[in-house]
Amino acid sequence: MIIACITLFMATGIFTGYYLNLSPITTALFLSLSTVLFVFAYHKSKKQLIQKPHFTISTGLLAFTLGLFSITTHKATYHKNHYSHYLNNNTVIEGTISQRLKPNEFSEKYFLEVCYVNKNQSSGKILISTPKTKPLEVGDKIIITEKPKTIKKSLNPYQFDYAEYMAKQNIFHEVRLNKNYINAGKNKTLDYYIQNLRNTLIKSFDSSHYDKATLNFLNALLLGQRQDLDPVLTETYASAGVMHILAISGLHIAILFYIISFLLKPLHYFHKKGRLLRLILLLSSLWIFAIISGLSPSVVRAVIMFSFISIGQYINRDTHPINSIAVSMLLILVVSPNQLFDVGFQLSYTAVIAIVLFKPLYKNFKPSRYRVINYLLEITLISAIAQVSLLPFCLYYFKQFPGLFILSNAVVIPLTGIILITALLTLALNFTFTQASFITGHILEWLIKAMNTYTSWIASFSSFNFKNIAFTISLSILLGGALICIGCWLFKQTYKRTIAVLTSLLIFQACYLAHRTAINNKEELIVFNSYKEPLIAIKKSKQLIILSNDTLTSSLRAITDYKTANFTPNDTIIPLKNFLSLKEHKILVIDKSNLYPENINPDIIVLTQSPKINLDKILTQLNPKQVVADATNYPYLTELWKATCIKRKIPFHAVAEKGYYIVE
Repeated sequence: MIIACITLFMATGIFTGYYLNLSPITTALFLSLSTVLFVFAYHKSKKQLIQKPHFTISTGLLAFTLGLFSITTHKATYHKNHYSHYLNNNTVIEGTISQRLKPNEFSEKYFLEVCYVNKNQSSGKILISTPKTKPLEVGDKIIITEKPKTIKKSLNPYQFDYAEYMAKQNIFHEVRLNKNYINAGKNKTLDYYIQNLRNTLIKSFDSSHYDKATLNFLNALLLGQRQDLDPVLTETYASAGVMHILAISGLHIAILFYIISFLLKPLHYFHKKGRLLRLILLLSSLWIFAIISGLSPSVVRAVIMFSFISIGQYINRDTHPINSIAVSMLLILVVSPNQLFDVGFQLSYTAVIAIVLFKPLYKNFKPSRYRVINYLLEITLISAIAQVSLLPFCLYYFKQFPGLFILSNAVVIPLTGIILITALLTLALNFTFTQASFITGHILEWLIKAMNTYTSWIASFSSFNFKNIAFTISLSILLGGALICIGCWLFKQTYKRTIAVLTSLLIFQACYLAHRTAINNKEELIVFNSYKEPLIAIKKSKQLIILSNDTLTSSLRAITDYKTANFTPNDTIIPLKNFLSLKEHKILVIDKSNLYPENINPDIIVLTQSPKINLDKILTQLNPKQVVADATNYPYLTELWKATCIKRKIPFHAVAEKGYYIVE
C-alpha cells in the first residue's frame, strides 16, 4: 500500500502543478528542497528505534513535488524547440501526419508531428483538419504555408471545452488545410508502419464480405480504431451502459492474456527454460498488441498491470492487485503526467480499484450449486460495482446514467469474450487457412449482430436512461465521498460507519438542494455565440425566454446545454425585440433594420445582423456603459466598432472572439 500512497501524492502534485502553472525552475527548486528533506529524514530514521512521522511526511512531500516537476517539464511550450517559439506571419511548417482522429460531419482530423518551422528544427503537435474529399494518411509529409491559429475555447456556456481538452494533450494550435499546403511525399515513421500493419490486418476480413458497420466494429474491437464507428451505434452502446466494449481496455487485455497463457503453457514441459520463455513470449505478445492498437492509455495501463502479474507469477510471488495497479499508474504518470486528466484514465482506474477492493464480497457470493449461474451472478456484481463506482464521473462528464447497465453488462461482457476469441481465430485463419476462416467469419458476424441487436433492445428503453442531469464537480466529490462511506460500511457494519454513511448522504442532499435552489433563483440575460441567427435568452426562475426569429432555436446544442445546467426544462420562444430589461439593466438591441427608440439611455447596446449605423454618433447620443457585438455581424464591422469603443473608452465585447456575454 506504500506504492499506492506515493502514487496518490504524485497524482495530487500533477493536478496542483497543472493549475498553478509554475515555471520549471520553481518546480525544480521545490523538488531539490524536498529531496534534501527526504535524505535527511531517511538518515535520521535509521538511527531511531521508534519511528516518528518525519520520514513518511518527507516521502509524501517528495512524491508531491515530483508530480509538480513532472507536469511542468512535460508541458510542451516550455521546451526550447517547440514550434510555437518560431511562429510569425510568414510561417512555413514541415511535419508528418502521425495519427488520424475521429472525423466530424464535414472534415477529417489528424495530428501533425512538427519537424521544422521556418527551417528551424522543431517539435510538438498541431491539430489538422481537411475536407472529406481530400483525406490524408498516416506518414504523409506535408508543408503548410499558414500560421496556425489557437484552438478556440468554448464560446457558449456549459459546453465541452475542446481547447482545454487539447491543451491537456499538449496541443494548442490548429490549421484548416485547403490551398495552403503541399504533400511532400511519405515519411516512413513507426506510426506509418503500424498503420500499414493495421490496414493489412483489417483488410484480411474482406474475404468474409462484411458490411461496413461490422468491419468498423471489428476495427474498434481488435485494433482500437474507433474513428469510423457509426455514431448511432456508439450512442446506442453509451445509452445501454456498455460503451467500454467499443474501446480496447483491461477487459480485452485480460482475455488476450489468458488465451496466450493457455497456449504457451506446454512450454513448461517441453523446454528446460520453458517458464522464462513463456514469460518473454507472453510479454512480447501483449506489448506488440499494445503497439498495434496505438498505445492508447487504456491499453498501456492494462498491459503494464498484466506484465507485473506475469513477472510475479514467474518469480512465484503473489503481488497484491492494488500494488500492480499503483505501479502501472505510477509508471504512466511518470512518462506522461497529462494522462491524469484523461477521462478514460480516471474511469478505468476507478473501476478497476473498486472491483479489486470489493473482490472479497462478490467472490464469496455463491448462492447456486451450478457454476454457470454463479459465474453470471459474479459478472453481474462486478458490473454493478464498476458502474456505481463510476457514478460521480458519469454524472459530471456525460450528464447521464444508464439505468439498465446490469442487464446489458451481464450479457455483453461474456459475449465480448467469445467475440474477441472468435475474431482472433478468424484473423489467424485469414492468413493460414482461408476456407476455415469463412466458417468462423460467419459465426463472428452473427455474434456481432446479435450483440448489437441486444444492445439496441436495452437502449430502446429510453425511460431508464437518465439524461441531461445537472451536476457540478463539487457535487461529484461529495457523492464520491458518500460512496466510499457506503463501501466501508459494506465490509463492516458498525455504529460509527452507519453514522458516517447517513451524514455523507445528508450533506450531499443538502448541497444538491442548495445548488438547485440557487440556480432556480438566478436571473440573467445571455447573448449566445450564434453565427446564423441572433440568439438571446433571458432566464427568470425556472423559465427560459428565448428571443429569436428561428422557431427551431430550442433544439440548438447551446440552448439544450444551458437548460440542462440550469434545471430549466421549460422554454418559450418569442421574436427578437429592440428593447429588453433585466433587473435594473436596460438593453437596446440594434439589428439590420437600424430601428431603435432614441428616448432611452440604455446600459448595454447589443449589435446584431450587421446594422448600417454610425456607432460614434449613437454612443454620443445614448451614452451606454457597454457595447456587445454578437457573432452574426461581419468581422470587418466588428473590428471597426471595437476601434470606436476603444477610442471612446467604452467596454466592447465581441461574442465571436470572446464568447457569450452574460448580464446578471
